[in-house]
Amino acid sequence: METVVVNDTNVFIDLCDIDLLDDFFRLSQKIHTTDFVMNELVKEEQRVKVEQFFNDGLLAVKTHSVDELLEIINYQQKQDNNVSITDCSVWLYAQKNHYRLLTGDNKLRRSAVKSGTIVSGILYIFDQLVEQHIITPQIAYDKLNLLRTINQRLPDKDISERLKRWTEMVS
Repeated sequence: METVVVNDTNVFIDLCDIDLLDDFFRLSQKIHTTDFVMNELVKEEQRVKVEQFFNDGLLAVKTHSVDELLEIINYQQKQDNNVSITDCSVWLYAQKNHYRLLTGDNKLRRSAVKSGTIVSGILYIFDQLVEQHIITPQIAYDKLNLLRTINQRLPDKDISERLKRWTEMVS
């Protein structure tokens, strides 16, 4: 099996918002997250969808012991970036296991990259969905444009490059 990815909460939320969560779990990568992320899914509809993938064995959820919680708290306190406990839980989990960290949080991204963790965002997911022929370039184009209207913090230059590439693939 290919790369294992660890999600933070905003990736699940974005995928739910644009109705690509089912397609995400069709990727060849194993998908992991932490109990902290699961607890941050407060909208029932989103939580139920993500929990179903756990119940179906498609999502691994790392449950932390008390000792591991203390380790995460200590890890957070050593950071100078005000990254949340939840973010530290996925960052530390990805770092320890040499997994790819998926996040849309720029603070987390910058800090994790500095620590040597492989980090990607939602655009990596779009690339994988197209490369693995799970969605067409046209669907990727439409869904990314939709996400762009919902999520203002996405990198505009990278989005434009992908939209152009997918337009050329369709033409």
